[in-house]
Amino acid sequence: MWYKTEGRDGDVVLNARVALSRNLEGYPFTDKMSEEQARDLVEKTKGVYRAENGWSVTDLSEAGEEQKKALAEQRIITRETAASKRPAAVFQNEDFSVSVTVGGADHVRIEAAVPGSDLPAALEKAFEAEQLLDDAFDIAYAEQFGYVTRNPELLGTGMRASVTLHLPLLEKSGWLSRAAFRLNKDGISIRSMDWGGADTGLYTIANRETMGMSEEELAKTVTEAAERLTARERDYRQNLSEEGRADVAEEVCRAYGILMYAGRLGAGEFCSMYSRMRMAAAMNLADIPVPLVDEALFACLPHTLAAVEGKDAGAGLTAERAARIRDILGAAGLRGSR
Repeated sequence: MWYKTEGRDGDVVLNARVALSRNLEGYPFTDKMSEEQARDLVEKTKGVYRAENGWSVTDLSEAGEEQKKALAEQRIITRETAASKRPAAVFQNEDFSVSVTVGGADHVRIEAAVPGSDLPAALEKAFEAEQLLDDAFDIAYAEQFGYVTRNPELLGTGMRASVTLHLPLLEKSGWLSRAAFRLNKDGISIRSMDWGGADTGLYTIANRETMGMSEEELAKTVTEAAERLTARERDYRQNLSEEGRADVAEEVCRAYGILMYAGRLGAGEFCSMYSRMRMAAAMNLADIPVPLVDEALFACLPHTLAAVEGKDAGAGLTAERAARIRDILGAAGLRGSR
């Protein structure tokens, strides 16, 4: 998984993603397909992303509800696809950095994720997966509009390039809310990411426009916006007072004590600790690797944990979450470096 490795600008940036929406000639849009057509599309795609080439497949028609919700929670499939009853499948490569969803909103959605801010690397991975599709099918393309997609907003490249950043100090300062207006003018959307009703300090920026620019140009625009946000967040961290740094380190030591000894832990409770722990790790205020903090977050999300445990997320899984976090974070230890 991408979150087990710290990539470029990993002190601020979690990951970079590229998603390509593609439709195939000879099939109606998925919401107009018969079940036979949808199943035929899934079966034919199995011949493209084959097990002998390192691809695994999850037939979403046979997957349990928690498994599908977990895939959506980790942004491997969309929530719409998770809720759909149509025949669908998701293919993943060996290191799970690329997923190919068949039978979602569009016929095929290719998504590549890499740790850190390297959008060109994610784009390259997505293009490699797309080439396999292009070799096997005729992809729907209109000279005037570009790639044909169900959502008109995706006409053109059919691409969403996104970067997820950890911006707790920009958020606290109020600067981020003002920056959103400028980002919007530049064709960039920004949205916060939270789980369990808790603020994680995570924000995802992505291109809003998909026409009139190439995939590389769109990736460059998003990269430049991410670089500006990263630099500003670093400035705030570097200018944090000694008292402020001591407060962060103290909060993390207290949080770590709870995490190591709590018998039960709610999703929101851990998410509320995550932001400070990640910032402290990135600023060397706590002796713990940043990827471990991210791994703990993603491994303990409600549906992801429920799918691993074979239980219902509605049960809370507080004891299971506490045990899982001890397993992930316990080996690192923690020493405040105030």
